[in-house]
Amino acid sequence: MTARFDEEADLIVVGFGAAGAATALRASERGASVILVEKQAEDRHTSNTRMSGGLLMTVNDVDAATEYLKFCCGGMVPDAPLRALAERASTLKPWLEELAPNLGLKRVNGAEHPDFPGAHGIDAYQGGNPRVRIDPAVKSGLMLDDALKSALAKTKVDIRWSSPAQRLVRDEGGHVRSIIVETPIGPRTLRGRNGIVLTTGGFEYDEAAKLNYLRTYPMYYYGSPANTGDGIRMAQEVGADLWHMNQSVGRGIANFKLKDGSDLGFFISINPPGYVITDRFGRRFANEESQAKLQHSFYFDLLVFDPDRGVYPRVPCYWFFDETRRKAGPLANLNLGAHVVGLYEWSSDNSQEVESGWIAKGNTIFEAAKAAGLDDPEAAARSVEDYNATCRNGAADPFGRAKETLVPIAAPPYYCVKLWPGGSNTTGGPRRDEHARVLNAFGAPIPGLFAAGELGQVSGLIYPADGFNLTEAICYGQIAAETALSNRKLEALPGTHEDPRATAR
Repeated sequence: MTARFDEEADLIVVGFGAAGAATALRASERGASVILVEKQAEDRHTSNTRMSGGLLMTVNDVDAATEYLKFCCGGMVPDAPLRALAERASTLKPWLEELAPNLGLKRVNGAEHPDFPGAHGIDAYQGGNPRVRIDPAVKSGLMLDDALKSALAKTKVDIRWSSPAQRLVRDEGGHVRSIIVETPIGPRTLRGRNGIVLTTGGFEYDEAAKLNYLRTYPMYYYGSPANTGDGIRMAQEVGADLWHMNQSVGRGIANFKLKDGSDLGFFISINPPGYVITDRFGRRFANEESQAKLQHSFYFDLLVFDPDRGVYPRVPCYWFFDETRRKAGPLANLNLGAHVVGLYEWSSDNSQEVESGWIAKGNTIFEAAKAAGLDDPEAAARSVEDYNATCRNGAADPFGRAKETLVPIAAPPYYCVKLWPGGSNTTGGPRRDEHARVLNAFGAPIPGLFAAGELGQVSGLIYPADGFNLTEAICYGQIAAETALSNRKLEALPGTHEDPRATAR
């Protein structure tokens, strides 16, 4: 007896970001019929792709890049999926240039960790002909998202907006062929003759999952509020194994309450120099430069637990600056995040955020620290004074800050903003192989089920390079479509025969 369904296509893709778009595009190129379902409404679409900086990691040497990605993963991902990513990423730039000739891709960076083995095999590009990395004048995420949507508009892909997926359905042979979707006219069961591809993103806005899986709590994100872990739960129900659920693309970010009671994260820039970050007890604890450079290593400094106090002393941490920085421009990066999708408009001089209390203010560092809620405002004042003395005396910074960053915080009034561990997205989710097939707890593929993008992305401990998220999403979206539409039987494809919990060496 065949399971009942309302509609069918060759492939059902669930989630409309870079991964979902790439999956649908590649399937359409292969002549397949595709239904792409998206939980958000078309006029309120805030995918992480659209909210991103539009950066893309590319590969100029597959062997070197594989070695580099392996090192960054810290043993969390086997070699085969990493090599598959490196091979595909080496073709990404020409694919995008053909897809969107006006995207204006420009090299802006290399590997984030240039001293790691194989780092020379990595490049990072951004659309919009940026002048510098994270160019505030260029909204590259919007440009990339628009380019993918324009390309899809030229295909026969059937996009279903306002249609959150609910449950996966196995057929009588155990294949995942159907999915139940809530639509504006009620629930519908969609059948994919060649399977289902989950591209639903992470769990940035699922508080229970963050509390139980991530390495500290609370953690906040500046990505899409629609990323609530839907794909993880659906995949778990049909037997998917999970991997690196404790990992995140991290940095210190701001998070504030809106008037409607919801909260929203912001990608904050602490530059230009004239900054100090302390723990909740008012003490500096790390070199703040990586946070200022918009890199990801400062995040790991925030995860320390103090068992004697029973607290995470750096959750939140506190950023101090003066009037010079307030006048220098918006604290939030306006080319990505909430601003580009209309969720919030940050004021040009930060005055609106000061008035709302998001930015604490005082005539002294002590007053600003007290207004921000530090446990020991006096210690914070001493920490900033010690920092200022180092700047005045030309001494070496005890945390290793470069001399050119040692600018005093000396122009009152003074300000303080809470920063939390978090970032753009989580990375954990259903374990997958180099064919983008979702695996069960014994390392065997779940027939008919595939995944791509931030939903269990092929990454691990350390974020490798600008643009890794989007590149991984596009590359594994393409791989998922190709595997699903292969003439070979899904269950007969070569699998990963190692213990799925064994680390890659």
